[in-house]
Amino acid sequence: MNDIVDQLFKIEKTAQDMQSSIDEKKKDLRTVYERKQQDFDSEINQQTQQQLKEIQFEINQKEEANKKELYSLYENEIKRFEKEYRQKKDDIVQEIVGNILRT
Repeated sequence: MNDIVDQLFKIEKTAQDMQSSIDEKKKDLRTVYERKQQDFDSEINQQTQQQLKEIQFEINQKEEANKKELYSLYENEIKRFEKEYRQKKDDIVQEIVGNILRT
């Protein structure tokens, strides 16, 4: 009877050792996968930040180009108004001088 109890005890001890080994392997795997997940998250975060920087740079370049274009349009419009003003001023002055000379 003692042999049977000893055998059962050995089987239970072996099962406990196997369970402990399995639990340890699970823990190790969990640690490995957590590390891999952190590395992956870090890499994705870096890629995302780089893409955001590139997009921001492109937006800034387009914005700067738009500002320059608008400034150029405003400058041209101001020059056109100044030219028109001078022309009308000259026309008015000539009309006034003409009226003075006729009288």
